[in-house]
Amino acid sequence: MIAPALCLPLLEQFPAARRWVIAYSGGLDSHALLHLCARLRDLHPGVPPVVALHVNHGVQRQADAWTAHCAGVCGALGIPFFARGAELVPADAAQPSEDALRAARYRVFEQFCASDDLLLLAHHREDQAETVLLRLLRGAGVAGLAGMPRQRACGRARLCRPLLETGRAQLRAYAEAEGLRWVEDPSNHCPDYDRNYLRLSVMPLLAARWPGAVRSVARAAHSLGQAAAICAERADEDLRECTGSDRYGQAFLALAPWRALGEARATSALRAWLARRGAGWPDARTLATLEHEVIGARRDAQPRLVLGAVVVRRYRERVYALPAQSEAGVPTGAAIAPDAPLCLPGAGRIVLGSGRGGGVRPGHAYRIGFGAPGWHCRPAGRPRKTLAQLAQEHGVPPWLRSRLPLLYVDGELAAVADLCVCEGFVAPPGAASLRLDWRPG
Repeated sequence: MIAPALCLPLLEQFPAARRWVIAYSGGLDSHALLHLCARLRDLHPGVPPVVALHVNHGVQRQADAWTAHCAGVCGALGIPFFARGAELVPADAAQPSEDALRAARYRVFEQFCASDDLLLLAHHREDQAETVLLRLLRGAGVAGLAGMPRQRACGRARLCRPLLETGRAQLRAYAEAEGLRWVEDPSNHCPDYDRNYLRLSVMPLLAARWPGAVRSVARAAHSLGQAAAICAERADEDLRECTGSDRYGQAFLALAPWRALGEARATSALRAWLARRGAGWPDARTLATLEHEVIGARRDAQPRLVLGAVVVRRYRERVYALPAQSEAGVPTGAAIAPDAPLCLPGAGRIVLGSGRGGGVRPGHAYRIGFGAPGWHCRPAGRPRKTLAQLAQEHGVPPWLRSRLPLLYVDGELAAVADLCVCEGFVAPPGAASLRLDWRPG
């Protein structure tokens, strides 16, 4: 049987937490964690405020009923309840996979949690063993085989799994002894999902032959976690030599120094870089696909590979891993005022900053527009150029070219992003002027 005190030693590592945010699905595991934290709150005056965050994926027909159930449980426990919908990227909306739903859930977690929040998840020992086996079957590296970490950063907050060494049977015994009522997701019994197949068919066979299999896998994950920490330190050193940001703040991996690392270190660095960009820990097959279709594509290609919520691209011997959401939406024009940030869907953040000399001469009315294929401009003191020529000259990646903001002053084209000021619009030296600062979405 679990006692609330079993959670307390780990949670006491975070005395400065602003809130404990319980990721509460309504299932047995998260309900037990919610109830344990409510007990801790009542027994220990120093425990921070406890709140519950429920993510409604909207996939199951009972989803709204589950949300109502969770709200009722929290009301009875005196725990503030927050429900949020999960937004899937367009490619996953029709038939969301396990990975897509997980990515959407973690996006909600990161958006909801503030600095100094502690996000608590109810993963237990069997969850850890299943995770390790799934990653092993997918060819994951050392970091992936370390399983789920006990704690890590999650956006501005800290994520913690206080029940990771607790068995599923212990949680069920606690929930039944306390008379808890939880929801049962029918999809948990569908063997079409890899994790469910492991849980329903494979793990019982392993446990029958090796009764301590789950504990052994969990111990192996801990040892691999220590090895992964050493690999991560080396990957950090290597990534400092082969990563950077372009003129628009987009992070990239430079291929020349990356290739010079050698196969083992290059693979470790690539995995670490993709994980930090939000692509998770890619398995061996994913890495092989990435190296063949993106890194190894011909020089004049514009390769693109979707890894969950991230899109991987290559341009001029640089690899970029960008949020898939940054590609959503077609930018449309809008009026803009000096020194007033303008955020446009599909374009990002644009600021028309005021200063002295070298920029665009001021006018009366300012507007942001976007170029179409074949569009031309006349940079000051230079021949006429197409948008594609100008962008290529300045090394603007192809996927950003249709999103380059064009500044119109009193109805006439005056500047193309920060690439050029057009003929007739250059401010005299020392005179008042305007400059575009752009950060893609």
